[in-house]
Amino acid sequence: MMRMISFLLFYSFLFGTNIPFKVGETLSYQASFSGLDAATGKLKVIEKEIVNDISTFHVRFTARTHGFADYLFPIHDVIDLWLNDKTLLPVKVIKNISEGNYKKTRETLLNQKAGYAIVNKDTILIEMGTHSPYSLFYYFRNEDLRIQDIKSFSTIDGKQITSLEMQFNHGIQIKVPAGEFLCTEVTPVRFDQKKFKNDAKMAIWFTNDDARIPAQIWLKLKFGALILKLKTVSN
Repeated sequence: MMRMISFLLFYSFLFGTNIPFKVGETLSYQASFSGLDAATGKLKVIEKEIVNDISTFHVRFTARTHGFADYLFPIHDVIDLWLNDKTLLPVKVIKNISEGNYKKTRETLLNQKAGYAIVNKDTILIEMGTHSPYSLFYYFRNEDLRIQDIKSFSTIDGKQITSLEMQFNHGIQIKVPAGEFLCTEVTPVRFDQKKFKNDAKMAIWFTNDDARIPAQIWLKLKFGALILKLKTVSN
């Protein structure tokens, strides 16, 4: 009963709000690795689809190396997500990862009401409101980040559930190929204060306008830092 009440409250909070993106929106990024121009990235809202009787946005994240970087360590990643078009919670996630010699495909189906996810053929218990790390790019676009200080989430990636505390830094001016933007910086921190795998870190800068576009994404990885900067926005 409490799970259902929590869901209804969460649903009613978002229902009727104006989602600040629509089918066809494409965000293109130029990416650099440790200061070298190395890759391109893209976030695209492909279409509306019904998945498990839920109306969803089908969105896709792609990352691809080019030039010398593609020769040294080719990356061709495609992540498809189906997000509930009212709550922006993930309903389905398919990851196709190709990084050097590492290849992996994984499908995750999430039943937020019932509190479980199916990862390939394994069933994992989840809390109401569990996200994929990638769904947060769109979820935060429906929040007024200028009034946020701290927000907590659980995320699922494969069979791993991680509790995150999102910290907000307001009024940050950044410059990217698409222009200059006043942004809110969002940084995830593990709730247990432990380090992420390979000491990874992440920060996302969302524009302080009604679109709340992720204008810049910074990822600190084991062997360097990857920075994605917004290049173009098209509909």
